[in-house]
Amino acid sequence: MITSDYIASGILESYCMGMLSGAEREDVEEMAKTYPEINAELKGISDSLEFYAAEKGMAPHAAVKTKLLLKVYEQHCGAVKIYPPLVKENTTTDDFKNWLKEITITEPAGPYDNMASFDLPSTAAVTNFMVWVKKGHDEEMHTEYNEFIVILKGHCDMYFSGVSRHYHTGDIIVIPPFIPHTAVITSTEPMVALVQRHAFAA
Repeated sequence: MITSDYIASGILESYCMGMLSGAEREDVEEMAKTYPEINAELKGISDSLEFYAAEKGMAPHAAVKTKLLLKVYEQHCGAVKIYPPLVKENTTTDDFKNWLKEITITEPAGPYDNMASFDLPSTAAVTNFMVWVKKGHDEEMHTEYNEFIVILKGHCDMYFSGVSRHYHTGDIIVIPPFIPHTAVITSTEPMVALVQRHAFAA
């Protein structure tokens, strides 16, 4: 075996770029174990490609990371039942009602003036909690996440930049970032909802 010819063939570069078949990759790995000069050349090529990628590569947009984390959460909650379903375009309140049958939620133990909450399993990308609200909340605006309010019981008026819209049991309120909003509970009993916040990348 003339190792210089093997090195000059370009097969090591193809190996480092993932262009070989399984059998070809095994052959290269066996050659690298057998011949120190081939192993050294393989390492040199790999290091050079990594350096080039670091120098010339473009950093992905922050939104790419957010979408990836949401996808990971979706897969995770499918496997670990304590995590609430991920709110998506086709999500319904029934998805959450079915999920709630499988877990235990601690309702407010004592009296509360307006709002009580219960933290649910969350991740860095998705925050979940239950709320019981008697009156509503003052105007607020989110800048770091999209908020989804899944109404499980009761109803309310939500004001977006001063314009009201009525929501009732079974609705999912979508609140994008940078939108001022205020909630006024219109049901006689407290409104019960699951709140889910998705990290937002500008």
